[in-house]
Amino acid sequence: MPSWQPDLHALLAGLRLSPVREAEIVEELSQHLDDRYAELREAGATDADARRLALEELDEAGGLTGRLQALSQAHAPMPLVHGQSSPGWLRGFWRDVRYAARMMKRQPWFAATIVVTLGLGIAVNSTVFTIVNAVALRPMPFQDADRIVQLNVRNLGNAQNPVSELSYPDFQEWQTARRTFEQIAATEERAVDVADEQRAPAVVRAAYVSWNTFSLIGQPPALGRDFTASDDRIGAPPAVMLGGTLWRARFGADPTIIGKTIRVNGVPSTIVGIMPPEVGFPDRVEFWLPLVALPETERTSRSTRILDGFGRLRPGVTIEQAATELDGIAASLAERYPDTNRNTAPLVEQFRIAAPFVAILMALLGAVGFVLLIACANVANLLLARAADRTRDVSLRLALGASRWRIVRQLMIESLLLALAGGMCGLGLSYPGVTVLQNLPAESAPPSWVQFTLDRNVFAYLAALCAGSAFVCGLVPAWQASRPNLVATLNDAARGSVGGRTRRRWMGTFVVAQVALALVLLTGGALMMQNLVGLLRTDAGVETSALAEMAFDLRRRDYDRERRLVLLGQLEERLASGVGINAALASEAPMGGAAIRRFRIDGQPASTPETLPFVSMLQVGQRYFDVVGAPVIAGRALTADDVRQPGDNVVINERFARMYFPDGTAMGRRILLIEPNASVKTTNDARWMTIVGVVGNVRQRTLPSGEFDPVVYTPYSADPPQTMQVLARSSSGSSAAAAFVGDQLRALDADVPLLPAMTVDEAVSRRLWPQRLFGSMFVIFASIAMLLATCGLYAVTAYAVSRRTREIGVRVALGADARSIWWTVTGVTLRQLMIGLVFGTAGAAAISTILPAMLVGTGGGSYFAFAGVAIVLLTAGIAASAVPARRAMQLDPTTALQSD
Repeated sequence: MPSWQPDLHALLAGLRLSPVREAEIVEELSQHLDDRYAELREAGATDADARRLALEELDEAGGLTGRLQALSQAHAPMPLVHGQSSPGWLRGFWRDVRYAARMMKRQPWFAATIVVTLGLGIAVNSTVFTIVNAVALRPMPFQDADRIVQLNVRNLGNAQNPVSELSYPDFQEWQTARRTFEQIAATEERAVDVADEQRAPAVVRAAYVSWNTFSLIGQPPALGRDFTASDDRIGAPPAVMLGGTLWRARFGADPTIIGKTIRVNGVPSTIVGIMPPEVGFPDRVEFWLPLVALPETERTSRSTRILDGFGRLRPGVTIEQAATELDGIAASLAERYPDTNRNTAPLVEQFRIAAPFVAILMALLGAVGFVLLIACANVANLLLARAADRTRDVSLRLALGASRWRIVRQLMIESLLLALAGGMCGLGLSYPGVTVLQNLPAESAPPSWVQFTLDRNVFAYLAALCAGSAFVCGLVPAWQASRPNLVATLNDAARGSVGGRTRRRWMGTFVVAQVALALVLLTGGALMMQNLVGLLRTDAGVETSALAEMAFDLRRRDYDRERRLVLLGQLEERLASGVGINAALASEAPMGGAAIRRFRIDGQPASTPETLPFVSMLQVGQRYFDVVGAPVIAGRALTADDVRQPGDNVVINERFARMYFPDGTAMGRRILLIEPNASVKTTNDARWMTIVGVVGNVRQRTLPSGEFDPVVYTPYSADPPQTMQVLARSSSGSSAAAAFVGDQLRALDADVPLLPAMTVDEAVSRRLWPQRLFGSMFVIFASIAMLLATCGLYAVTAYAVSRRTREIGVRVALGADARSIWWTVTGVTLRQLMIGLVFGTAGAAAISTILPAMLVGTGGGSYFAFAGVAIVLLTAGIAASAVPARRAMQLDPTTALQSD
């Protein structure tokens, strides 16, 4: 190709252009001349003729110099002409990219504002998508993970407990009779006590697993061997496996630990293997025992449903086929064991994290999508404002022969480059969020196989966000910029019309959208936090801030019913000896849940078990009501005789008495407590129990209505539970109570693990970690949305003031007062705010029903949340427009009239 630079520099010599600007024009025109020269050569022209004709066509009638003179006075020049015959779209694309990069360099603060705005929106989206990807999209790190399914039991007709786990006998039946499964396994997590001669006893998080658990998921041990079928048989020598973290922390990563013996819940057991540190299946455990190590009562009872089942499908088998096979097995079990298996059905699902959490994450993903839309609306308004300043440049470029598509393409590539830079910024901003997720505390962390990492799914999503943001931000500004009135724009008289009515309408539309989306997010965040505060402030019925709870576990092979009863009786006697410490036994602490039973009142018409109402059942010791502070309203509390020689006496709470004995005749009435899925025969064989007292309400379960749940209190000695709580009050604090209880329990059995003490309020707060985590995230996202919306309102109002400077100057010169100027500036903004609030209120009402019930709750106060959020957003919008309005009020008329 010939060199065009001497000719072009000669043409531009009289224009007094800066060296940088002149070099840009020369580069642009040289590319155009190269394309035309190639065309002429292909048409058969000689080298000299092609060169001459290309230059003549570029400057027909000498008009190029004049047009360049006009163009040199433009505020933000663009490429002059579009190559008529580009050798390919790629060359034109890279030319536009280079030009867009020059424009970003020319206006760094403008570009930085857009990049940071988009970066915020993209950062929150990529962070939440990282969670969704880890929980719901990324394949589990198991061999052929798509063939692993989760197995549970549906309790038909039991709304209180619609889904439960498997019993050990049912698991064995399923495992033996399967045809569509390669393997079926089961696990049960609980704390165990680990002790040896060299180290102090410790409570560790463990799991009882069937022998084929790790072979099913394809995870071999790092050291030693896996469990075998012989380890999981009755009478087999006890065997255990250690997690890599526990192995390092407790045993110093000693490889010779394999084959050595430690005590687990007081039972000598042999260490046979060490798992890798990153393995904590099924959740985040660090110790494994065979299922056969479960207490005999749990292994023989079909009504004790505690096992989490899962299986591996055979190749080509669908979930529906597997469910059909298990339905047949369940029907056979229901026929053989109607007392425990009637009204139950298998539930086969893809092995994933709990579905409610996925629903919450999808709600969060929608929320951060709103944040990005608000950011895009902000950027679109900025680009519309810049397009108004570049209208004359676009007009000149169109006059020089550029097509409308060429203008749109150039502006869209500029938007894409800004969005890509925003994506890089967002990626950097998302790293702190991902780091927080990777270091969640144990009680808030997901299963160990869920890893929050930035993989190809996240990067693909990030790329899609960048492309989508560029389209949403840039399309309207590019389309508007490509439609100037050439005659009016090139006329100096047209200055007042730059940024016309259509552009202002679009900017107003974006403002309304920002306000509406921000209101929806703020309302959702307010409702979630309102619900969380309500749950934390739920009235337990008694004072719980100083009531400590400590749990211990008697689910061991060496603890049968009689031994549990003896230990609990001895412990209760020892607890009574505490000086300044008042302690009692209960199966659950207040607000900690309760066993669910159906009940029937003597004298009422008989009905089928499925239609009987539900009640909470708590097993307590004789001093329980004194320790928790529940007053006796009628009759008496449980006595030492009721506990030592359990008969048929029970105590009910006030809520139960008012619901079912409104005439005050509860004392002396008899009730029947039965299992939720009990058969008619079991109901008929159950023992009647006599109500001997009514006590004040103590909340065990949180009901959607907000009312106290009806509770029946029975002596723990009637059926000694395998897990127990010690509730204690001490004038010296919970630590003193914990030390006293620990001493008394260790004096009876040093191998019984006592979990760390905490107050009831602390335990409630810990159980509410999903609400705290997701509610806090929602509020953070809503706050970012409000910040972006407020900044957008400020930018639009400030831009309007700058475009109407001459008009405001005329008004001031004609005698307009400050109030009139204020309304001139803020009137449009206030109208946009009110329209956005109307649309946002409709969206807020919708989101209050869409958000998961576990986070939003069903209590009142939504109208107050709507009103409060609307007032906050309205105040922020007025404040955002106040600064430009104040600036307009202080304009000097002379200066304003001389402005462009």
